[in-house]
Amino acid sequence: MRYFTIETDHVRLTWEGPARHSCSPPLVVEAQPLNADASPVLHRAAEAPGLIEQTRYRLLLESRDGRPVAPRHANPALLRDLHALEGGRLWHGMVHFGTYAGRTSFIVWYDERPHLRLELEIFPTRLAYRSDYEAMLADLETWTVEPALRFGSGVRQPGRVLAGPSDELPGWIARLAAVLDALEVAFRRIAQHPLTDARPHRCWQPLEAVRRPDAALRRAVHTGGGQGPEVRLANVRTHRLHRAPRAVVTTDTPEHRWLAWQLAHTLRQVQRLADRQTRPDAATRTRRQALLALAARLERLQQRLPAAMLPLLPPPPTMRLLHAEGYRQAHRIFCWLRRRLSLLGGLLSFEVGQIHTLYEYWCYLTLVRLMSRMTGRSLPLHRLFTLSDDGLQLRPVRGRRLKFPLPDGGHLRLVYNPRWSARTLLVPQQPDLLLSRFRPGAPPVHYVLDAKYRLDASPAYVRRYGVPGPPTDALNDLHRYRDALSSYFTRRGNGTVAQALALYPYRDGEAGRFAESRLARALAEDGVGALPLLPGATEHLEHWLRHVLA
Repeated sequence: MRYFTIETDHVRLTWEGPARHSCSPPLVVEAQPLNADASPVLHRAAEAPGLIEQTRYRLLLESRDGRPVAPRHANPALLRDLHALEGGRLWHGMVHFGTYAGRTSFIVWYDERPHLRLELEIFPTRLAYRSDYEAMLADLETWTVEPALRFGSGVRQPGRVLAGPSDELPGWIARLAAVLDALEVAFRRIAQHPLTDARPHRCWQPLEAVRRPDAALRRAVHTGGGQGPEVRLANVRTHRLHRAPRAVVTTDTPEHRWLAWQLAHTLRQVQRLADRQTRPDAATRTRRQALLALAARLERLQQRLPAAMLPLLPPPPTMRLLHAEGYRQAHRIFCWLRRRLSLLGGLLSFEVGQIHTLYEYWCYLTLVRLMSRMTGRSLPLHRLFTLSDDGLQLRPVRGRRLKFPLPDGGHLRLVYNPRWSARTLLVPQQPDLLLSRFRPGAPPVHYVLDAKYRLDASPAYVRRYGVPGPPTDALNDLHRYRDALSSYFTRRGNGTVAQALALYPYRDGEAGRFAESRLARALAEDGVGALPLLPGATEHLEHWLRHVLA
């Protein structure tokens, strides 16, 4: 069925997909003009459902006046099934978002210029979008605010993972405002002495004004091309007016494109953070007003920037950007500023988020928080996160060992993404988590955990296991992990694997229903099973951890 159509004087874009389901989310789509020629008109189908993950959609983009058009996206893989016809005047094919969800943007180019921005929102199917999905984002954000502020200052004073989240957002707003003061000074210097480029542009010129004729002009002279009165040139009769190259000074330079992207990216992140301040208390209203004021200042900076095309991705910094007056200061400020905003970028607010990655990170950090609370051990935040060149990245350090001491002199050890290569085992193994318990005078006991953002709720599955759960191939993976790693640890006298379990997105509907399921019984009896885990529904994981600590 047809979901929506967007039309301008030059292009028409049609989006089609499967019919509405009973629990379909609302359709979220916006069309924004990118030049003066674009005045988009959006026609929505009354019965069109929202866009969801793991669904194929058909896109048709056509030119209305014969000039070439093209769809663009920051992730080219989303466009790999689109095909161009009639010399680029028509594009059609399928768009498949896979396990991505969140907001995303397509750019429609017309006549080799950005013409239209299409904003869409993709909804996950295995999570309640407005509750579970956003709760995971908010939960992860509370972990990143404090380290972003501390690491970005250049002073290593590692924070601690505490039971309650810290709220340093007002301090972050104040720092951002201070950076914008310096950024406005840099932009005033740029406006006084903007960098320019000279680019060749073909236009009609009299032959006597052409200084550097090219091959195309020579060919036109010899073949009788051109316009206007006839003249004789080197014994060749031709027309006086010809299309010839002329150097045109432009401000559409790589430096201004870099600055334009940084401004747009920063503004978009601040606006999204302001939109998330929805609680009715006075402190939230104050934060929202401060963020809106900063967004207005960023919009004024966009107006001061010399005219340049907004690219889909920032071009690499040039030597002129790093050394020219005003540009050098702006580059340094934006690099510093991105460290303040990186907690909103990366996983938390990137154009389209992979839900299975989000769920994996959230499961890991939730397990760390529960273990920290149960053992009374707080952890340095720099043990969990990495600091890259463009700021703090919300990515757990692979292979990092976290140690939690126990009252009996032993300890728990948690490793994220441990890997055993083909040199160690016949088939490489890499589960999401490995939890190990060490006690004096006893061999170690290991537990393998795998976050599975996959859910089989078919009637046959529920009849067999009692509740929805991970697909059977995911359960087979757990058997493989347990057998391979148990053999590995036993050969080295380093204990054995007691259990292998999957964490999956499901909320127990009836009290005690999961506890009576075959998945729960198999975990206790056979050492392979699964536990449901979602924001606000961590009781099964907490109960399992208490059993591990017993």
